Amino acid sequence: GIFGGTDDVYIPKLAAELAFASTEATFEQIPDLFLMAGFGTSGGNRAGSAQGASGSSVIFTLIPPTNLIPPTYSCTAEVGDLDAGSSGGFAEVIEYLLVDELKFEFKGGEAVMVSASAAGRQGTLTNAVGTYSNVGTLVTVEEVLAGLGSFWLSPVGSGFGTGAVTAGNILAGNITFKPAWARKFPVDAGILYFHTAVYTGMEVTGELTLEYQISGTYGAAGSFGQVEQWRTQTPQLLRAAWPGGAITAGTTQLNKLFQVDLPIVWDSFDKLGDIDGNDIRVGKFTSKYNAATNAGGRGTITIVRQ
Repeated sequence: GIFGGTDDVYIPKLAAELAFASTEATFEQIPDLFLMAGFGTSGGNRAGSAQGASGSSVIFTLIPPTNLIPPTYSCTAEVGDLDAGSSGGFAEVIEYLLVDELKFEFKGGEAVMVSASAAGRQGTLTNAVGTYSNVGTLVTVEEVLAGLGSFWLSPVGSGFGTGAVTAGNILAGNITFKPAWARKFPVDAGILYFHTAVYTGMEVTGELTLEYQISGTYGAAGSFGQVEQWRTQTPQLLRAAWPGGAITAGTTQLNKLFQVDLPIVWDSFDKLGDIDGNDIRVGKFTSKYNAATNAGGRGTITIVRQ
C-alpha cells in the first residue's frame, strides 16, 4: 500500500458547461436560447414564420411542451478569447449544447436582461492550435427596453391580453424557464459523453414587484387586488409584451415584439416593503398547465424580428 494512494486517474465520462452572463436581451438573438431550452414545438420552428412583403419579418410562436416531446434544437458553441496572445486567439467548442435555465429580468429604466446556463457533450479545441474557425462579425441588433412593456392580468377563460394592468403598477420582475433534460450516457455507443438528451419537463417561475395601492384587480392592495388573488389561489393569465422598432413593409406585425403569455398562480407575497419610502409588495408565481387556457394550456412565447 502507498500512503495517500497514487495519482492513477481515469475519466469515466465527459461533459461541458457554458454560462451566458447577464446581458441585454435583443429581439434578434433570444429565439435561439428558447429553441435550445426545449421550445421546438408545433406552431413554431427554428426558422420562424416569414411574414410581410418579401418576408420582411419573422414570427416565432414558441409553445412550452405539454404532453408531446418536442424536437431537440441543440447548438454548437465556439467560445474563447480573440485576443489571447496570438493573431488567431484561442477558442474551444462545445457541441450538443442545450439550455438548462433561461432567465429574463426587467426593471424600469433599464433594458430587459437575459442570462442562461447550458450544458453540452464536451469541451475541445476548435482545431490543433485552438484558433477560431471563423472570425465572425457583430450582427445588427435592437435591445428590448423594459420601460416600453405592457402587462395584462385576467381570469382564466377570458383570454390572454384582456384586463390591461393600470400603467405604473408593475415596477420590476423576472421570469425563469428551467427545462429538465435527461442526458443519457449509454454503454453501447463507444463514447464517453452523453449520446442524446431527452426532454422530461419544464419549470416556469417568476416574480413581480407591484405598487402597494388599490388599482382595480391589478394593484397589490384592495378587495380584488393581487394579494387577494393569492389568498384565494385564483389562476390568472399573465401577458407581458415589449415592442420594438418598426418593421419596414410589415403586414401581420408592424413592430418587433417580445411577448410572454403564461397561466400563473401566486405562490407567495413578501411582507410590505418599500422603494425609497414608497410601499411595494413582491409576489412570486409559478406557471403550470391550465386546462382552461388556450395554446395548449401552458401559454406562448412570441418573438417578432426584422
